[in-house]
Amino acid sequence: MRLALAATLLLAAAPALAQNPAHDPTCSNVRVALPPELSGWSEQAPVAAGITAGGGASVVPGQAVLVSLHPANLLTLRPAPQAVTANGGTLTLTIDAPGTYRVALGGKAWVDLVRDGKALSAAAHGHGPKCTGVRKMVDFALTAGSYTIQLSGSEASSLALMVARLG
Repeated sequence: MRLALAATLLLAAAPALAQNPAHDPTCSNVRVALPPELSGWSEQAPVAAGITAGGGASVVPGQAVLVSLHPANLLTLRPAPQAVTANGGTLTLTIDAPGTYRVALGGKAWVDLVRDGKALSAAAHGHGPKCTGVRKMVDFALTAGSYTIQLSGSEASSLALMVARLG
C-alpha cells in the first residue's frame, strides 16, 4: 500500500518537476523560445519584496525581476493567502491600460493580485513552456490602477517574476 502511494505521488510530481529546467534532464541542451510577451524573461533585475501590502519594489509590465523574499513569519498579507508558509512578500504594480495581464513565476509559489483589499480571481492559469524556466503563469483581467502582488508559499528565498500584457 505504501509503495503504491509513493509511486502515485512521484507520478503526480513529475509534470511539476518537468517545468523546471534544473530538475528536467531533457532540458539540459534544449533552447526553447519564449512567447513574445515573455521575451525579457532572461534579463531579471534584482528587487526586494515588501512584508505588507503596498510595500516592496514596483514591477513594470514587460520587465522581469528576481524577487528577494522574506520568511512567512515576518509577513502581514491581506487578504491572507492560501499558503502562509515558507517565503513570500509583496510588490506593487501600476497598470496604465486595461487588458489581460500574465504573471509568470520561475518557481513554485502562490500568487495573488490584490486591489482595494480584495484578491482578484484569475482569468486563467497554467504551466510555463517546458525548458524555459517559467514554471507557472496566471492571467488576470485588469483595469487601470494600482495593485499589490502577494507571493507566498515559496520554498526558495528568491523567485523570478514577470508581468506581461497579452495581446
